[in-house]
Amino acid sequence: MTNTSFNINEAAKKLNVSTRTIRRYIKAGKLKAELVKGSFGEEYRILELPPQLDPNLTLDNEKPVGKTSGSPSSESFDMIRELQEKNLALAAQLGAAAERIRNLEGQVKLLAPPKTVKPPEESFWHRVQAVFIPRTEN
Repeated sequence: MTNTSFNINEAAKKLNVSTRTIRRYIKAGKLKAELVKGSFGEEYRILELPPQLDPNLTLDNEKPVGKTSGSPSSESFDMIRELQEKNLALAAQLGAAAERIRNLEGQVKLLAPPKTVKPPEESFWHRVQAVFIPRTEN
């Protein structure tokens, strides 16, 4: 793209990604960067931003991808409408499945034997006292 150097923030803004992503690109070798001494310590300087990482360019570098001039096409509205209809259908299926689960849980509760309340066990200390400490009767 260009031969000027960028810091991590500038490169992130230029490529429309986060600074964390730029650091990952440097570590993975997707971006060539050198560590230089800056005013607050060492910092990375990216010498060149490869065109394949630029989201604003197509493969033939003719025109930007994404935002186009004018209003959204009718195809976009059709796609949104179709997705909304699918969303409503899935929400109805989810509601029916949740109701079925509630019914089945109710049936399971009816089939399960009632839980009996078990008397509390005698504590360890009481058992030790019964064995080792003789009781005297008055």
